[in-house]
Amino acid sequence: MRTFRKISVKLTALCILIVGISTPAKSQVSLDAYYNVDWQFNIPINKFAQKSSGWGMNFDAGWYLTPDFAIGTFLSYHTNNEYVDRNVVSLSPTTAIYTDQQRSLFQLPFGVTALYRIVESDWQPYVALKLGAEYANMSSYYHIYKSTDNNWGFYMSPEIGVRWYPWANGMGLHAAAYYSFSTNRGTVMGKQLENPGNLGFRVGLAF
Repeated sequence: MRTFRKISVKLTALCILIVGISTPAKSQVSLDAYYNVDWQFNIPINKFAQKSSGWGMNFDAGWYLTPDFAIGTFLSYHTNNEYVDRNVVSLSPTTAIYTDQQRSLFQLPFGVTALYRIVESDWQPYVALKLGAEYANMSSYYHIYKSTDNNWGFYMSPEIGVRWYPWANGMGLHAAAYYSFSTNRGTVMGKQLENPGNLGFRVGLAF
C-alpha cells in the first residue's frame, strides 16, 4: 500500500511541475485532451471491509474525438478497513479460532473511459462510463498472522462530474461523484467478498 501511495505522490508532483512549466493563454493545457489527478473518498458496498475511507486516488487521461465526446484511460486505487471484535471464526468443518481481526480490502481498477462533455467552457460538466479490470487484495490481520486472497474481476463505473478552469495557466479543479461495481470474489477467514461496489466522490486537479 505504501508503494502505491509513494507512486501517486510522485505522479501528482510531476503533473503539477509540467503545468507550472507551461503557461498557455487559454483555459486548459490542451483543448483536445483532459487530465485529472484526484483524491478519492468511498463508501464500500460489501460485507468484508465496510468502513468508509479517504485512502484512495484516481488518475485520468482522455482525448476528444469530437468537441464533446472523448475516449480515455483511467487508473485508481482505494483501501478500506474494518475492525472485527473477538469472535469464533470457523475455518473448516473441523477447525475454528477465537480472535479479533483487522480486515483490509485494497482495490485497483484500470481500463478505458467514454466521456461526454455537456458544456465546453471554463465550466465543463460531463458524464462518463469507465470499463475495465479490477485487482483486489483481501487481507485479515489477527495476532501476528495474516491471511490474504488476491483476485481479479470485471469493473464498471458510471460517473458524473465537472471541471473548472478559473486560471489562464492551464490548471483547473475537478470534482466527480461515482458508483462502481466489480465481479471480484474471494474468501478470507471464512468471510466472503462477492461483487464489491462503492459509492464515492473525487476532488482534485484538472489539466
